[in-house]
Amino acid sequence: MPPFTWTGHPFTDAGLAAILLISGKERPEDLTEKDVTKAIEFASKLYARKEWSSGYIHAMMLPNSGILMANPSMAKKRTPTAIAENLLSLLHEPEDPNAPICEICGKRHARTKPVYRSDFPLVGTGGIPNYFPSGKDGANICSHCLFLTQFLPIVAYRLQRVLVIHAYPHELMLELHNEAIDEVKKTLLASNARNFRRPENFLFQLLSELTVKVERDELWQNASITLYYFVNNNQGQELEIIHVPSPVLSFIAYASRYDSAGWRRIVAIGWDERCSRGLAKKRKESEIEHSCHNRVYSALLSGKSILLYFINSKEKRTNTKWSLLAFYCSEVLGLDKEALEFIKGIGDRVVETLEKLPDNKLKRRVRELENATKLYQFESFFVGLERLRQELGIDKPLMTFDEFAQILTAYGEDMNVSWKTVKNLLLFRIYEKLHDRLMKAETEAGEEEDEESKIEFYGLEEVEE
Repeated sequence: MPPFTWTGHPFTDAGLAAILLISGKERPEDLTEKDVTKAIEFASKLYARKEWSSGYIHAMMLPNSGILMANPSMAKKRTPTAIAENLLSLLHEPEDPNAPICEICGKRHARTKPVYRSDFPLVGTGGIPNYFPSGKDGANICSHCLFLTQFLPIVAYRLQRVLVIHAYPHELMLELHNEAIDEVKKTLLASNARNFRRPENFLFQLLSELTVKVERDELWQNASITLYYFVNNNQGQELEIIHVPSPVLSFIAYASRYDSAGWRRIVAIGWDERCSRGLAKKRKESEIEHSCHNRVYSALLSGKSILLYFINSKEKRTNTKWSLLAFYCSEVLGLDKEALEFIKGIGDRVVETLEKLPDNKLKRRVRELENATKLYQFESFFVGLERLRQELGIDKPLMTFDEFAQILTAYGEDMNVSWKTVKNLLLFRIYEKLHDRLMKAETEAGEEEDEESKIEFYGLEEVEE
């Protein structure tokens, strides 16, 4: 039997993962002919079922497939034996040395005729878009890569479209598809991804569980995950690619293991209000994580900051431990430990000043920082605080001129991003240290707070400009 290898292509690698999981092996080089035969028999029995052939493979992934006999005209001839024979024939197909090199593995010669979308997803034909770089009809693919791809339906997750998770290291690839194989074995149907309707929501849920199960930091430090969310049928082809940055994977792993409660609070704040409220009214709260857009997930995937979600301005409290905030800042935002300790030190000096004030003045000073939406307002907060320290008789200054300049400009390429990062870190420290007094002040004030130009939602506060 010819050896199989990881190719780096999501569809062939998913097929290889399926064979490994069916055989209970971890490495391609450990596969035997018996293992491959077992995988062929397992897949053929599934593909001969109507639920798989016409309802899934033909409708969503490989329209009119001749190899898997998903073409509706083949219904009467479609049997596990016939499909198995097609797969074995493909596996042992002789290689033509005069044919082009395979565009997938780059090792073997391609089949003599181009492969089209009926046998390999997202390959263009006629007026259908081709998602391969050659830009021509069909693709040059070898029989081995094509063989592996025929096992893709078993490990793909079936949402409104087909979801394929491509991951490195390969151990992670197997872990992320274990659930799909288990569900297929139990139900004889393709996994529906726990009824999730949004692929990113399903992935974040999987990762939160997997990072607790696999407690190895090195696995996540250089990990890479990309989602391929597509449909390939006779009506056309659509593809959405969602890449998960490596630092985000490390952050999720850390959050799930060391501050899972804090991470859940952050995620809870991010749900789209209209969607979540609508489901809550229907008493379908359990469907929120399956169906609703989450701003936290979107921000992490698009490289935007989620610092605002670490604090709850309405309740004057932090949503997580400082350790999780520090890890996020260093791993995802790229702040070094020295910078974090410096800002933390400034925060402690701010707290030292504020805690000497009576409750009503304390609340007013903190609100100045919360409502600072312009750089000059942020600067004014510190100038006022320095004056206050002198009035209170505190010997040491809040900060030196150089430290002041560093606070304003040193934490981000964009100055507008830089000072807002510092602002949220300072608020975290203030809420962490002065939560009880701030809430007491809020209670005493009742509903007399000045709400002008302020919007509150789910514990977050944003100021309109």
